[in-house]
Amino acid sequence: MTMETVPNQETASFLDVPGGDRIAYRHVRGDGPTVLWLGGFLSDMTGAKITRLTHEAQTRGWDFLCFDYFAHGETGGAFNEARVGRWFDNVLAVVDHLTQGPLVGVGSSMGGHMLSLLSKARPQRLKAAGFLAPAADFVTALMLPGLLPEDRRQLEVSGVWMMPGYDRPVPLSQAFFDEAAQHEVLGGPIPFDGPVRILHGMKDNVVPWRHGVRLLEAFTTPDAHMHLIKDGDHRLSRSEDLDLLVNMVAELRVT
Repeated sequence: MTMETVPNQETASFLDVPGGDRIAYRHVRGDGPTVLWLGGFLSDMTGAKITRLTHEAQTRGWDFLCFDYFAHGETGGAFNEARVGRWFDNVLAVVDHLTQGPLVGVGSSMGGHMLSLLSKARPQRLKAAGFLAPAADFVTALMLPGLLPEDRRQLEVSGVWMMPGYDRPVPLSQAFFDEAAQHEVLGGPIPFDGPVRILHGMKDNVVPWRHGVRLLEAFTTPDAHMHLIKDGDHRLSRSEDLDLLVNMVAELRVT
């Protein structure tokens, strides 16, 4: 299918949660477990992967839920107030207030970290977990070690590193890095009994595929498999990559 055939998404709904965050979300009502999409760092509900899954949910009768974290997309908010724990609080609020019954979690990049946290916080709800280029411990294991000496100097002097590579410099404070260390998942086993599937491109220059292997090894379930895509990049948004995503979700829904 071409992306031009995908229908426009419906207007977002909003969930008001204690603490003041007003989380924008979209929910395609359907049968079976709720497929919960957990997006990546600075991604939103307009991306190709959400668009494709929305189309599949509408045509196949799946129950599908996606949302924007604080300081992302239609949820909005000042990014300098964002923290990993705040984003995970958003995840828990969506799960606890907008879903019932079993969940099939699908986490992309940073969303893979959120899904790993969810598997520990709500093991009774999570039926299966699917990952795309999962960035477990993305702040402490990937961002922080990747800082250049001049970046570290900027962080030490001003207390904020202006992260490049996006449509605008992204302010990441020392408080952001310190808080993230409280939410690590790769320091030990991740207890989980359900199936785990990982898609990872071998040309991913943001999250190396071997980092995905670390996450695979951390999960205690024996039903864990990883699909390496030799020419795949970090986005995994080509039509053939999206087909793999849909097939993974379809499998996890019935496993």
